[in-house]
Amino acid sequence: LAIPKKVVGRYSVLSAVGLFPLALLGVDIRALHNGAHSMMPALTNEDIFNNPAALSAAILYTHCKKGLTIHDTFLFSVDLEAIGKWYRQLMGESIGKEYNREGEQVFVGITPTVSIGSTDLHSVAQLYLGGPYDKMTTFIRVQKRKSNVALPVLDEFEKLVPKMQGKPLFAIMDAIFQGTQVAYQKNKRPFVTIELPEKSASCIGQLLQFKMMEMIYLGYLLDVNPFDQPNVELYKQETRKILIHE
Repeated sequence: LAIPKKVVGRYSVLSAVGLFPLALLGVDIRALHNGAHSMMPALTNEDIFNNPAALSAAILYTHCKKGLTIHDTFLFSVDLEAIGKWYRQLMGESIGKEYNREGEQVFVGITPTVSIGSTDLHSVAQLYLGGPYDKMTTFIRVQKRKSNVALPVLDEFEKLVPKMQGKPLFAIMDAIFQGTQVAYQKNKRPFVTIELPEKSASCIGQLLQFKMMEMIYLGYLLDVNPFDQPNVELYKQETRKILIHE
């Protein structure tokens, strides 16, 4: 499967090379593609306040210029972890550049990280809430969940974890999500929130298209080419040299 010549790897998720393996896995790739396509009118709107990708890029750019050069994508859905890692590559390769479009050496970029709620609240929340003010966070959550699993009612556990017996897991996760946002607000940690209506192929397609357009706008604001990755070749060249000498 060929990637179109004008499409670099990280932007190829909606090309044949990305869609074919998803189809083999049973993903509704037509719905994925249609979801992505449905976002384009909004993502090309010249009014920034009606263009979510341009607005998000402007927010990231503004905070970057203020010294917040780490962007954490905090996904409150374990199933979306792979999308977070895809976005990490998208941001790292697209805007982490030694030279700007005029050929001037600038060493510009935003460091992308990925967190999963609620798992990573137990490992990095201390850093995020008590550490340096160098991070901008994008929370991503799913509004409608299919699972209605609830905790069992066990009186002997009430003293250990009060007010949780018998409650649905989605209600507990919603409380954790809301509590996390309140903590960020009280500690003056900047964040934005993206809410997917549901965890469907169409909504995922919308998210992927939104993030790719966001990166194009961000590249423009930072005055770098968001489609090349010249420095990635450096380690490959050195690896070949080592292998030849061995």
